[in-house]
Amino acid sequence: MYEISRKPPNRRGAALIIALVLLTVLGMVAGVVLTQILRDRRESQQELVRIQSRQLLDDALRNAEAKRQSDSAFSGETLTLGPDHQPFLGTFQLTTRLEEDAFTGVVEYHNKEGKTLYTTQRR
Repeated sequence: MYEISRKPPNRRGAALIIALVLLTVLGMVAGVVLTQILRDRRESQQELVRIQSRQLLDDALRNAEAKRQSDSAFSGETLTLGPDHQPFLGTFQLTTRLEEDAFTGVVEYHNKEGKTLYTTQRR
C-alpha cells in the first residue's frame, strides 16, 4: 500500500531567501538615510560658516570704523582666527582696508580640505 507522509514540507530554504531579501532592503534604506543625514550635516556646517563669516565681517568693519575715528592714519588690518577661537576646524582671515573713504572687508575661510569661502562687503 501507499504510505502518506505526515511531515510538513521543508520551508527553511524559502525563509532564508525571504530573510536575505528583507535584510538587503533594510540595508539599502539605511544607506539612503545615512547618505541624506551626512549631506544635511555638511550643508548645515557650510551654512554656519557662511553666517559666522558675515558676522565676523560686520564686526571687522565696525571695528575698523571705530579705529579710524580714533586714529586718522588707520587704513586697515588683517586678523587671523584659528580653530581655537571658533567651533570649526578651519581658519578665518579677516582683512579690512580703506578705499575711497569707505572700508572694504574680506573674509576667507580655509578648512582642512583646503576649500575657501570668500565673503566681501563694503561700507
